[in-house]
Amino acid sequence: MADVLSKRARSLEPSLTLSLTAKAKDLKAKGENVVGLTAGEPDFDTPDVIKEGAIEAIRRGETKYTAAEGILPLRKAVAEAYSERLGVPYGPADVVISHGAKHSIYNALFALTDPGDEVLILSPYWTSYPDMVKILGARPRIVELTKKTEFKLTPEIFQKQLSRKKKPRLLMLNSPSNPASIVYRREELEAIARIVLESGISLISDEIYEHLVFEGFEHHSPVSLVPQIRNRTVVVSGVSKSYSMTGWRVGYALADKDVAYRMAAFQAHATGCPNSISQWAALEAIQKGAEAREEMRVEFEKRKNLFGKRLERIPSIWYPEPGGAFYYLVDVSKLYKKCNAKNSFDFCDKLLAEQGLVVIPGGAFGCDKMIRFSFAASENDINRALDRFENFVKKYSS
Repeated sequence: MADVLSKRARSLEPSLTLSLTAKAKDLKAKGENVVGLTAGEPDFDTPDVIKEGAIEAIRRGETKYTAAEGILPLRKAVAEAYSERLGVPYGPADVVISHGAKHSIYNALFALTDPGDEVLILSPYWTSYPDMVKILGARPRIVELTKKTEFKLTPEIFQKQLSRKKKPRLLMLNSPSNPASIVYRREELEAIARIVLESGISLISDEIYEHLVFEGFEHHSPVSLVPQIRNRTVVVSGVSKSYSMTGWRVGYALADKDVAYRMAAFQAHATGCPNSISQWAALEAIQKGAEAREEMRVEFEKRKNLFGKRLERIPSIWYPEPGGAFYYLVDVSKLYKKCNAKNSFDFCDKLLAEQGLVVIPGGAFGCDKMIRFSFAASENDINRALDRFENFVKKYSS
């Protein structure tokens, strides 16, 4: 049947992060002695206040199609919250509710790029970015960042990319980031935002982890720092990570109303409207979920500190300190030769075979020297996983 497939379909593979998370769950279900630190989702239950809001919506009969761009009360709530948070005015017409932040990003890429356009993607990148760009016929231009700049885009690197013969159409920025958990400082982000303004390109600012930021760090949106870029920026966020609502599938984008209109038009033809009940649950999260959100953030910070203390005593590795999100991206490349691994995929295969530990190879994020751990797991699972990782590293460090 391969001859019936399009070229685009042949170029795609399933998301590795989702595949390995499913694999870890499947092995556990079969009784295998494995620990998986793969999931990019909180392990907490959705707070009761949010679930009750969904139940009440069902009882009211809110079970029909909604407007393609989402229900008006939710769009109003998002617009009001972000107008206050970013210090830039947004109205309901500037907001599009979608099936998760991933869907919001895809809609934004559709609205902002044409086939052949180049999109700047910073490596390490979230695994779906390049494929989303390619599906639309645009071209990902990967900008490889290193620990020299703490995996951050600097003005010098940015200007160098803009000076190339073909000017990129837009920049994709993610802070706090997945997989590196990097958080840009205020001055770093402001410098990038000013270059965006001066260059005339567009920006997709993926801020899905905005509320999961740890001591010593602070989340900033480029729009809040340089308000003049509001009309050429799509700010993307959602309720999945901050409110433990991954399966509810609600994300949203804030943009210039003309961009938002086209994003909604595309969504209307591609998927129709977002899930009605999930939208009412998201409204409850935004209006009443702040206390539960902060309780989860505090717990994540405890786990992050536990994880860091364990990693400190393990030789032959390097990692940036997580400023937000819930990941450790660890450089294990010094061990490749000793454990006979050609790349991060081989390394992770050996970890699973020898220690029963499932993590994500950095090659999925454009950084093949690294592997990604998620600390969205219980302290017991974190300690079990790090016991196994420590045993593996010690075996091949001696």
